[in-house]
Amino acid sequence: MSESVRDMLAREAAEAEERADAEERGEIMPGPGQRGRKPAADPSQVYTVRIPVSQLRKLREAADRLNMQPSALIRQWVIERLNALDASSASDLDESQPPDPDGVKLGPRRAQSSPRGIVDS
Repeated sequence: MSESVRDMLAREAAEAEERADAEERGEIMPGPGQRGRKPAADPSQVYTVRIPVSQLRKLREAADRLNMQPSALIRQWVIERLNALDASSASDLDESQPPDPDGVKLGPRRAQSSPRGIVDS
């Protein structure tokens, strides 16, 4: 006789919980394409970055040469630059010059405004 849908779902839920607990204890590894339940040591957050269209071709070509996705290459470059900033003292940095001659030149910083529209100095 076939089991009811409710019984089948209950059985599969119990099996999934047992497997997740075993993964958490390190007894088994997650299957291909699955992530474990362990939270990331350093969680990530999505941040939108605007890149000039004229530079996207170069980004894609560089990523292809390195066998990477463009987003992964951007992330790597940003993290490398942040680590380099940590390694340098703030007085040694000249933020008016980009790191390479083909880099994007940034304009002056905009003043931050408060929620009431009052501009902070």
